[in-house]
Amino acid sequence: MADRDSIEPPSFTGSKLLEDVQKICIAIGAPFSEPTVRALTAAFPQNFREGAIVLRATSREGDALNFRFYEHRPVAVLRIAEDSGLLESSNQLARLLDEWSTPWAGDGLELEVPRQSCDFDPVKGLVKAWAYMGAPRPLYNLFAKNHLPESITKHRDAFYQLGLISVRHVAVNFHSNTVNIYFGIQGPMTAPRAAELTALAGYQFDLAIESADQFGWLPEVNFPFAVTIEVATGKIKRVAWYGLGLSMDRHPELGGRLETFLKVAPDYDVDAFLGVAWSFGPGQERYLKVEKSYGGGVVPLMKGWKSPGVV
Repeated sequence: MADRDSIEPPSFTGSKLLEDVQKICIAIGAPFSEPTVRALTAAFPQNFREGAIVLRATSREGDALNFRFYEHRPVAVLRIAEDSGLLESSNQLARLLDEWSTPWAGDGLELEVPRQSCDFDPVKGLVKAWAYMGAPRPLYNLFAKNHLPESITKHRDAFYQLGLISVRHVAVNFHSNTVNIYFGIQGPMTAPRAAELTALAGYQFDLAIESADQFGWLPEVNFPFAVTIEVATGKIKRVAWYGLGLSMDRHPELGGRLETFLKVAPDYDVDAFLGVAWSFGPGQERYLKVEKSYGGGVVPLMKGWKSPGVV
């Protein structure tokens, strides 16, 4: 891997991102389509140029390399996607995210405007849209929105019982028809707590199989926890907890595919961001996800969001 001090942060170009994404996809065996990536960078030139860009890969063989931009300011990214023909204006998940992205009057945080962002797949194109809530929001405010289906709100009591009451981000996946809710929850993580949380997705957490070492990578006071819900059925497909603020020199054992990802994926930021997520699902499905900065000031953005563990 090149010495970070020898890398000059370049002005963003779609051709450079395409070149880097293709290189990473080849290295980790992920699908790639040059026309798709060119279309995406052409649709969002300013967003990629001015946003903070993050790369994501998983430990599962054949999984996609995802790339996303986070906005430093409020931008109606779904309107851009619609105008570019990447998203139908009638898409119900998009309308839901729009509603979650409107200013939240009456909760004392009116000046904290949510920010939308987009997540891409080099073959499928636009797969997910995000909203950073501007500040942690109470779950009851999130569930009070008009377009939220009962398949999602039916989990309210279970979330409250587990202390899942403060929401930092939400996301919608247009391809899997799922909603992601990203909570901030109190640590420290313990085996009984892990068993309670993974049971949401039908996973049986057992320290005879799992390693407790993963808990050491989570912030002790507060850490992100994500729940993925299938909109049509209400089934919880996955849960995951995140260790943020890690580094190339300080991270858990990741295995061959993710180590290759870290080795070949460039980072043009002055300060590097690295996060690891442990994901659990039905049928004892378990895998790792790694997110790392590519450029555009990811660490300053995360600090501004007061992301747990990013200092």
